[in-house]
Amino acid sequence: MILKDTFYTINSLNFEDNVLEASISIDPKHRIYEGHFPNNPVTPGVVQLELVKEILGTQFNKPIRLKTLATSKFLAVLNPVNTPEATFRMTVTEQDDQSLKVSGQLSTAEGVCLKFSGVYQ
Repeated sequence: MILKDTFYTINSLNFEDNVLEASISIDPKHRIYEGHFPNNPVTPGVVQLELVKEILGTQFNKPIRLKTLATSKFLAVLNPVNTPEATFRMTVTEQDDQSLKVSGQLSTAEGVCLKFSGVYQ
C-alpha cells in the first residue's frame, strides 16, 4: 500500500452484510498537493481510486488490484483542507472466481465526491 499511513489514515473500518464502511483522515500537507494544487489542494481522481483499492486490501488483508472499472463519477472536489475526514461506503460481493464486485461512494461532510463500481482481484 503506497498511500496508507502517509497520505491517509484509517479511523474506522467495518464490514458487515457485504457492506464495507471506512472512515479516513487525509493529510492536507502531503506532497501530492504540492503540484495539485499549491494553496488549494485537490485530491486527484486516480488517488481516490487508489484509496478504494487500498481500503479493500486492508479489509481483506491481501494485495488487491483493479480488474475492471465499470463506472467512476467524480461529483465534487475532495479538498482535505476544507474536509480532512472522508467516508467510504461500498457493497462488496465475492464472485465465483474469487474476484470482488464492488460499488460504492466516497463522501465528506460536504457531499458525495466519487461514485464508482468495478471488479477487483
